[in-house]
Amino acid sequence: MEGLRRPRSIVCLTFGIILGLTIISLHLSPTAREYASDKLPTQLQLPKIFSKPSPIPPISPSPFSPSIHSTPIDTSLQTISPDPKISQTRYLGGVPGHQVFQNIWIKDQTIYVVNPRRKTMPGMSRVVSGDTQWEVIRDPMDEQMRGAEGALVLEGSTVFINDGAKTDMWHYLSSYYPFIAEVFLGSITALASVPAPLEMVQEVRPGIEVPKVPRRVVIPWKAADGWRDEEGMNELVLKGVFGEANLIEPSHWSILSDKAQSHKGWIFFERAVIADRWASHRHNPLSDSLNKMAASIFSRPHPPFFFTPIRDALLSHLSIPLPPNRRDPQRALKGLPKIVYVDRQNTNRKLSHEGHKELAVVLGEIESLGKATVGHKKLGKLGGREKVEAVHDADILIGVHGDGLTNQLWMPEGGIVIEIFPPDSWLPEHQIVSDILNHEYIPIWNDRALSREEWDTLPRQHGEHLLNNGDDVPLDGTFLRLLLEEIVQRMVGP
Repeated sequence: MEGLRRPRSIVCLTFGIILGLTIISLHLSPTAREYASDKLPTQLQLPKIFSKPSPIPPISPSPFSPSIHSTPIDTSLQTISPDPKISQTRYLGGVPGHQVFQNIWIKDQTIYVVNPRRKTMPGMSRVVSGDTQWEVIRDPMDEQMRGAEGALVLEGSTVFINDGAKTDMWHYLSSYYPFIAEVFLGSITALASVPAPLEMVQEVRPGIEVPKVPRRVVIPWKAADGWRDEEGMNELVLKGVFGEANLIEPSHWSILSDKAQSHKGWIFFERAVIADRWASHRHNPLSDSLNKMAASIFSRPHPPFFFTPIRDALLSHLSIPLPPNRRDPQRALKGLPKIVYVDRQNTNRKLSHEGHKELAVVLGEIESLGKATVGHKKLGKLGGREKVEAVHDADILIGVHGDGLTNQLWMPEGGIVIEIFPPDSWLPEHQIVSDILNHEYIPIWNDRALSREEWDTLPRQHGEHLLNNGDDVPLDGTFLRLLLEEIVQRMVGP
């Protein structure tokens, strides 16, 4: 009998294992997940707002922590001036298009790095483009470094923008988004992603250290003279953050790098991030696939709130009071959420008359019921200071795709950006900025919101012609009302 029972036990055990695996596979299958939508992340619930009523999800502990909790402190010996022995260059990190180095020299549009291990330095095309040259020197006493010991020393961190290094190469600096949200924000992200010495970091939240505002920004090459945008935002941001004396333009650079100077044209940078759009597109598959220079550096580990010192510096320069810290992501800064509608009705890309009217009615109702405060702003008609002031304490930014949404940079981390597109069109530029600033991003097609899974499958510049054909953009008022009511409730819920 004992010999007959053993096979039966094995059969029962086998059946139990198969049953358990079947239950697990059903639980993990897409079909099963559809019926467990209450457990899905918030960004996936919103697009399903009409398909299945669901309770507002509980707020989890603040996840303002993309990959690392603070900037790693570099305790190695720092050199802030060249000497006859020529200090060694260190490659600190980054990605092509936003590379960070310690101890580099520049003379005659040639960047010199000194390191006996040549393979530890990135190749030229991964750092610079155009007419800028790249020399890796193994021996610090090499003839090419003659005179470098007397270089003009620029201490601290520098944002060095190589765009404009070739006269016939378009540099994209003369537009607000490409310059500030890609070149500049990408550079700040790169500096935040690498180790920093103690004197170059500051604490922005308990236990969270981020790099201080860099000392200066350098736009050295003559072909980049036209870096100012028509509305003056590029200049406002750079002068506001760095101060006018620390904005080194081509005219200033030509004086600093003049061989007639006592330092014979040699300039030394203690720490520099080299920004170069064409290096990024040449070597970064992600940046190239999205047609967004900064996409790859945005994907690197970085501490939360790394952009706070930059934002605070600009607000302080403009005499705008600093807003309170957001306690948790996608929570109201104050008692009531503040919604800012970026009105583009005086442009070629605008909401339909009916959609604009319904949006205004919905916002008016929400405000009249005391659920939120509302700012209805034609940002294109405001001065630079007024643009920043309009969004500096916003919780929700909503508008049709356009440069106005670039101002999400001046909204404290953890807000919500709602971008309205013509149906069957989508571009990623504001989405990648929302991600890096921990804003929740919700793109809308008339009467539905796209999930991340949906927009991730769309090709780059999907339906771009629909954004530029002059047709009005539709928006369903009923859908928007339900969406905003859910968001507002979530922002003030327990």
